[in-house]
Amino acid sequence: MRWMKDRYHALRALVRRGQLEDDVAEELEFHLAMRTEEYAAQGMTPEAARAEALARFGDVKAYREETHVIDERMAREERRTELWDMVARETRQALRSLSRSPSFAVMAVLTLALGLGATTALFSVVDAVVLRPLPYSDPERLVWLDSPVPKLAPEARWDLSVAGYHHFQKEARGFASLGALDTSTGSLAAEEGALRVDVALVSASLMDVLRARPALGRIITPDVDAPGAARTVVLGYDFWVRQYGADPKVLGTSIRLDDEPTEVIGVMAPGVHLPDDTVDLWRPLQLDPTSPPENSHWVRAAGRLKDGVTLEQAQAELSTLTTRLPELFPLAYTESFMRDTGFTTRISPLARHVVGDADRVLWILLGSVALVLLIACANVANLFLVRSEARSRELAVRSALGAGRRDLAWHALTESLLLCGVAAGLGLLLAHGALSLLVSMEPSGLPRLREIGLDWRGGVFAGGLALLAGVVFGLFPLLGGDKALARLRESGRGLTSSRRSNLVRGGMVVGQVGLAVVLLAAAGLMLRSYWTLHRVDPGLDSRDVLTFDIVLPRTRYTGYDEVNRFYGELLSRIEALPGVKSASLSTHLPLGRFGGCAAMAVEGMALEPSKMPCVTAPGVAPGYFKALGIPLVQGRELTWDDLEQKSDGVVVTQALAERLWPGQDPLGKGIRGNGFGPPFYKVVGVTGPLRAHGLDQAPSEAVFFPLAPAADMLLWGPRRSPAVVVRMATSRPESLTPEIRRILAEMDGTVPLANAQTMDRVLAKSPSVARASFTLFLLGIAGGMALLLSAVGLYGVITFIVGQRRGEMGIRLALGARAAQVAGMVVLQSLRFTGLGIVLGLLGALLMGQVLGALLFEVSGTDPLVLASVCALLAALAVLASFGPARRAARVDPAEVLRSE
Repeated sequence: MRWMKDRYHALRALVRRGQLEDDVAEELEFHLAMRTEEYAAQGMTPEAARAEALARFGDVKAYREETHVIDERMAREERRTELWDMVARETRQALRSLSRSPSFAVMAVLTLALGLGATTALFSVVDAVVLRPLPYSDPERLVWLDSPVPKLAPEARWDLSVAGYHHFQKEARGFASLGALDTSTGSLAAEEGALRVDVALVSASLMDVLRARPALGRIITPDVDAPGAARTVVLGYDFWVRQYGADPKVLGTSIRLDDEPTEVIGVMAPGVHLPDDTVDLWRPLQLDPTSPPENSHWVRAAGRLKDGVTLEQAQAELSTLTTRLPELFPLAYTESFMRDTGFTTRISPLARHVVGDADRVLWILLGSVALVLLIACANVANLFLVRSEARSRELAVRSALGAGRRDLAWHALTESLLLCGVAAGLGLLLAHGALSLLVSMEPSGLPRLREIGLDWRGGVFAGGLALLAGVVFGLFPLLGGDKALARLRESGRGLTSSRRSNLVRGGMVVGQVGLAVVLLAAAGLMLRSYWTLHRVDPGLDSRDVLTFDIVLPRTRYTGYDEVNRFYGELLSRIEALPGVKSASLSTHLPLGRFGGCAAMAVEGMALEPSKMPCVTAPGVAPGYFKALGIPLVQGRELTWDDLEQKSDGVVVTQALAERLWPGQDPLGKGIRGNGFGPPFYKVVGVTGPLRAHGLDQAPSEAVFFPLAPAADMLLWGPRRSPAVVVRMATSRPESLTPEIRRILAEMDGTVPLANAQTMDRVLAKSPSVARASFTLFLLGIAGGMALLLSAVGLYGVITFIVGQRRGEMGIRLALGARAAQVAGMVVLQSLRFTGLGIVLGLLGALLMGQVLGALLFEVSGTDPLVLASVCALLAALAVLASFGPARRAARVDPAEVLRSE
């Protein structure tokens, strides 16, 4: 046999290397003796002749050591050659062995590839979003600053004010640098028409915080960030490549941004972006430290801590500096304001700000697909057990002929590692495809999406799992090898599987079913939650509604009159298009960018700041509620006559009306922004319950103001970047986009159209729905895979058991048992496995329900309907999986069985 020859050659090599030193010593002594005799013949004494021979010959010890080194090197090369020869030989033998069992090889590879691919894909997402540091230098030193106002709303957080930012930048000693930023949209003139671009307005110090570097030219520096400096811009690297074809000649040219000439002074290096926003263009923020302090919080801030400064130390310093705001800026920050709002400044790691609570969802999903991998491994383990049972005679014969356990282990490990290696390669391809699909879906709320992809970490992860699985599977054929040999000696008739193997195989099936219960219950809970969420009435009709964004250049549209004149003409021309029912616009789109928190003063109520409602305050054009299908339960909506006559009407949501004027008629009541001062705007209409912030949120509290202030009253500045909504009479509202682009081009070629999408799409991308659909999608795939793999595993084990008990069933039939009784025995065996798995799985499902609790909407983690449905589904699956084996068992020929016995 081959392994006997290998052992013989290895032993011979060892004997040869053991004799080498003796041969070298004998050869050296022979030459020394010859020289000694020669010198003695010349008249030297024997001692002098020996000494002269040693002196002339050289360092004998060095010769021996050199010979030993050469010998060791040759031995290592020989061992390396023998190892590679053995690996190549075992690989060829494994390939021949697997080629004789193609169904086993294909099933094992595909099953394991599915589990490895799903797990690797989710690991890559978790790695990119949660585990991997932010793509900045020393990211652990980066922090985010904001201003919680817990007495206005528990989760309310404002950004910094200009005065507060400059105060912290000047006085805080724990920061190496502190930078300010804001984001906006802009209109860029291009050959193909006006483009909407994402603009980052940043301070020069933010470049130090991010340690940004240019690819061309220079970045934003203090000279261009000074108030009143000339307009300059730095191109984002991706935008430079996409829009200008990476042409270096764009440096120093002038582009028209918001219809103003702006000099291009540089291109950002690849990968430089804001922590939580995409950036096309970077512009200097040009904050003026001498401007009068205001209690207006719109400046977002990020900082870099000095080496040795902890987060706690920096927080303590900022808290102390915040308490000095009333002393330094008494007109902006009063003691009562600080007390009544609970205003403070909070510092948090930048990574936590970016990731938010997405890590919780991702860890749950990774754990879920890890359960799928376990089910897949259990399936493959059962395949290996069946194969080892079938090859037990072969292994026993090999062992009887002298093959040691190491020889058998090498053969088994090579075969299993080869299968797992192929499965890992296929799994990486599946993971790459899954990640590409995930990124193309652009799931809302998933941060760091641009960084998600398959890299070397995913490859190492998949390879490590495959190696571990290969080692475990390779040990299966060695289990009970001595007993197999004993059975071979006792009888040459056949080898049957041991009771221990049957228990292991059955235990794996029970475990598979249990894990499937956990995953299916999780998917069922998310499905129920998703269904419940979708049944929530958002308070608007999203069907057949198109929405898009526009941006008006600030220099061309400076005041309310110019802005509203443009809006009026645009909406009238859109409503004149065939199939359009109505059109309007707003600064806030429900379920989209419907945010902000403005404190409201109420007429007739002397409210402390902490008691003032802090609500969203959109500006809306006439016809807005009709276009979005938002019903009014009282009063009317704003009209163009109201806008032209500068009337003081506003519309409030029902939730706000019930909070401020419970049991009263809200029409005619007065309300205004806290900073506006008297007089008050008057409520002319009340909407129905509107869940504009999210379907999982309580009905929104909001005040809808007109686009222009009433006579002798205050309002926010002109709204130049609204969302337009168009209600259509067709089911394909997106088909209207080309016509609207044409209208905009005719009216003003500098006004871009962007983010054209249906309102149904906006609803699907809203955070609550997007998170639920994303989680349901992945849990559904995991549950489906678990169900399929469990069915395959159950079918395989029942089939194997029927094959083992074929003789018993034939004897039962020969003794008078009915075919239905034999088939029922097989089905009962399947249900027994499934029942045990369901009992164990229900315990895991209860725990999983607690883990998923924060992700569910109006569904209990122990929902009995979901758990009962999962149990019924798996019971039905057990019956179906046992149908084929039961049918074969019932058709066993008793005569044939008795003859074979």
